[in-house]
Amino acid sequence: MAPSPPSEGALADALDRYERLIEVGVGRRPGVALALADRGREVVAVDVEVSDAARDAASETRGAGGGSLRVVAADVTALTTTGDRAVDRAFGLDAGEGNGDTTGVDAVYARNLPAELQRPTVALAERLDAACLFTTLGFEEPVVEVRRRSTESGPVVYVAR
Repeated sequence: MAPSPPSEGALADALDRYERLIEVGVGRRPGVALALADRGREVVAVDVEVSDAARDAASETRGAGGGSLRVVAADVTALTTTGDRAVDRAFGLDAGEGNGDTTGVDAVYARNLPAELQRPTVALAERLDAACLFTTLGFEEPVVEVRRRSTESGPVVYVAR
């Protein structure tokens, strides 16, 4: 695997303390999710449409010791309610019985998160009682309340929860 760009490394470093994570909007750049899986973390990457790059990255982690990367086709706006169980199933947390609460997710994160997806991403983290960290597209300011965490090697990481 080619070395990741500094911005990916900075975000992966900021997320390193979390064991089970959800990446929102993985797109065609699964570098952060893969880096976390390589560090022994359990990652579920979601996007409305799963790219071949994300699918290929997930297949690279199969059989690897410790960490895992799974990709799931899901819309973050649907995941903010208990009506969509795609991530629950991917983590093996909810069999569709009981109250539908998902437990065991430590953090929800996104890279280059556009303003229109910031509120739903934070709402998902709130639903899961998880931390929420993200980077923006660079030219946009966050539209949700955040703390800024500067990194030496990359972009500002925003902490919403």
